[in-house]
Amino acid sequence: MVTECRVETCAYNSNRRCHAYAITVGNTAHPRCDTFLHTSIEGGDPSATGRVGACKMSGCRHNVRLECQAPGVSIGYQGSEVDCLTYIPA
Repeated sequence: MVTECRVETCAYNSNRRCHAYAITVGNTAHPRCDTFLHTSIEGGDPSATGRVGACKMSGCRHNVRLECQAPGVSIGYQGSEVDCLTYIPA
């Protein structure tokens, strides 16, 4: 579950909560939130709490068979990138 999203400019963010049904994390080399979308259109379902649908970071301690096993993830900025801040190298 996405417990916090600090990226207020994302279409799926409302009050620091992710409202995408599922996000994708990573591009195999970087724990980027690949679902991040900067637009003025509000996205997602206001009643939904975002989850990690797929995690491409096979080297993350929380990753089991490309599925996130962390009890919750936080999304935010690492420099200029929108990343999964819960990522921990295995």
